[in-house]
Amino acid sequence: MAFVDTRSLGNGDVIEADICIIGAGPAGLAIATAFEGDSTRIALLESGDIGYDEETQSLAAGEIVGLPYPNLDSARLRMLGGSTNHWGGNIGLMDALDFEVRDWIPHSGWPFGREELLPYYKRAATFCGVPNEAFEIESQQSALDADPWLFVDDAIVSQVFQTVGGEARALGLYHEETLERAANVTTYLFANVVDIVTDALSNQVRELTIKTLNDKTLTARAKYYVLAAGGIENPRILLLANKTRPAGLGNQNDLVGRYFMEHLTSPDFALLFPSDPQLDLRFYKDFEADWGEAWGILTFSEEVQRQAGLVNARFQAATITNEFNKNIANPGMQSLATLVRSGSSGRVPDELERHLANVIADIDDVAESGYYRLFHHPDYPLVSIDLVVISEQIPNPESRVYLSDDKDRFGQNRCVLDWRITDLDSENLTRISEQVQLQFGRSGLGRVRIRLPEGGYTQINPHPHYHHMGTTRMDNDPKHGVVDANCRLHEASNLYLAGSSVFPTVGNVNPTFTIIALAYRLADHLKGLKS
Repeated sequence: MAFVDTRSLGNGDVIEADICIIGAGPAGLAIATAFEGDSTRIALLESGDIGYDEETQSLAAGEIVGLPYPNLDSARLRMLGGSTNHWGGNIGLMDALDFEVRDWIPHSGWPFGREELLPYYKRAATFCGVPNEAFEIESQQSALDADPWLFVDDAIVSQVFQTVGGEARALGLYHEETLERAANVTTYLFANVVDIVTDALSNQVRELTIKTLNDKTLTARAKYYVLAAGGIENPRILLLANKTRPAGLGNQNDLVGRYFMEHLTSPDFALLFPSDPQLDLRFYKDFEADWGEAWGILTFSEEVQRQAGLVNARFQAATITNEFNKNIANPGMQSLATLVRSGSSGRVPDELERHLANVIADIDDVAESGYYRLFHHPDYPLVSIDLVVISEQIPNPESRVYLSDDKDRFGQNRCVLDWRITDLDSENLTRISEQVQLQFGRSGLGRVRIRLPEGGYTQINPHPHYHHMGTTRMDNDPKHGVVDANCRLHEASNLYLAGSSVFPTVGNVNPTFTIIALAYRLADHLKGLKS
């Protein structure tokens, strides 16, 4: 039934539906569009507009304590498609081991295995406009006519990583036409859910309270409700639903907002000095596909992770240094680059004499680089390759989201993000470094020099990715989780949660693909309740 500007509705109006979905990010979009053509009436409640709205976005502000983190009103977006409007488009399947209880990782284990999600990953690929075979190594090998590197005992294995491109990068706009077409789905824009009202005598949600920026208050009522507002906003909304439950809805065991996780990245992790200066890099460089980009990544085998007690980490080739660019930081090379750029644009550069003097002073480097540029492949002979590491964070109950004393324009407490990692995360980074050096050396691929200071994350801060995960974790035991295996809130029989806030552990891949797969699984569960 298309889009409705909630600000245009009457004060006190009631929205009636079979299912109310709070949030039109990737999870909310997937669930709503999964019901297209169904008789189920869907109300999709989005805080923002189809495009960016500055006043709405200001509602995303919050406090940062603990580890440094980007401002919360820039780390997430309130608009159709949510934060997929500024994501990198990276998608991948979590590994089978990510779902298992790992005795070397505290609080690990999902209530089901990866096989449960495999059919939903296929649907997620379609949702993102990516063919399923895109994740197959054989497909990448065929497209590139290149093979992945081989390691002794397959201790390190290669996988294919994807980037969604083109129109599908902004998932809200990509699925806007579907929302318009679906007769049973109504998307309410500028609809800010400020309370989840529960029945004091039962464990059911009775209604939602909605406020608009033009000071109207409305109500939404449904048989079932889905909270899909993101890994920071999901716990905030639950904690604010405290009229009949002072600690917040679903927080009887003080778990809501805890176990906040990010992916831990060290861009300056290591340098690989290849044994073969002609080492084939093609499998690990960006490959332009019809749907976006693809490239190879490296990860430890299950056996190595178990034996060495490692978190799941992936490695990507970054800057390639060769005989042409090895001295690129020298003044003469920098000046030569400036002169070349200026010449190609037909203008005389500023400080021409200084640049010419720099080139003359470094003439040996300039001449050598020119020779390699003229007579060799632009990547070869290799000198070194930067390796970037991206790993999962170990679940930590002290890493959390909670309510601030500061209030937003609706009089609601803003949130505080207290991101923390543990000594075990730093110890893992050390063991990961040792294993990378060992396995590259064993396989004869080259020598690895670790660039991180001793002590890892005790000496440097990990680089955040805007991946907000774990704050309403999934576990069938309410003493250990906020939602059950079907993502139903333990404290409310008709409220479900969607998104990466339910992840018990997070693997090494970006969360959006698994968010969408879980959303499709939840949609099927909700359809089963109706039948």
